[in-house]
Amino acid sequence: MKPNSLRAHLQTGQPVIGTMIQEVSSPFIVHVLANAGFDFVYVDLEHGRFGLESAVGLVQTIRLTNMVPLVRVPDNQYYWIARLMDAGAQGVMIPRVETRQQAELAVQSFRFPPIGQRGLAVARGQNDYKRQDSLAFAQEANRENLLIVQIESKKAVENVDEIISTPGVDVALIGPGDLSLSLGIPMKMDNPLMVSAVEKVVASCKRHNVIAGLHVGDVQAIKYWSQNGILLLSGSSDLDILLDGSIQLCKSYKEAVAI
Repeated sequence: MKPNSLRAHLQTGQPVIGTMIQEVSSPFIVHVLANAGFDFVYVDLEHGRFGLESAVGLVQTIRLTNMVPLVRVPDNQYYWIARLMDAGAQGVMIPRVETRQQAELAVQSFRFPPIGQRGLAVARGQNDYKRQDSLAFAQEANRENLLIVQIESKKAVENVDEIISTPGVDVALIGPGDLSLSLGIPMKMDNPLMVSAVEKVVASCKRHNVIAGLHVGDVQAIKYWSQNGILLLSGSSDLDILLDGSIQLCKSYKEAVAI
């Protein structure tokens, strides 16, 4: 199967940068993001507009580029996790994980035996429809693919050691928007409560040899946390990029006309 370049890069201790696709199902958006130089991209099924077939089309297009395809599933269910991995995702992000039991459930759906209980289907998008020895494939998939749990509530932070010490979890990704709401400080990313929560997650990741991640639209936050223990960094989305670009372009045109 295709090696996971994102995992390999993270193992060097260097940060990686990605973004998210939520609205545009055309393959053009994948090539635009790849040409921009992103290391990975999430296809978002929690807040995005996609059905399964559209998401699979995006995942398989991402596989043709130098980016790594990741998917945020809408819920911690076998149906979503296993089918999107079969289709070619090289990792999934599980939203709203708050307990070790939820983390264990995700591992069971994501990993092949003996680690988990995911059903085996070899010649699929996950290995570009090639025939392969079943045991070798399962071992490679367990080694290469990334299971990402989202830490995005006060309860999750309180239980972070129990969650990310779960065997089979690779990344703990902080969702700062929801976390800030849960802490009662909506969107105040520099609030001491928020900073303390993120630091607690990062420290736990170091103890348990798990990668810390963050999805945030603030460049200064990305700069700061990339220097303070977070390696899997992403921000914005196709929708945000279109909105921000359109606003800036229109503003520049109006300023030019007014001159």
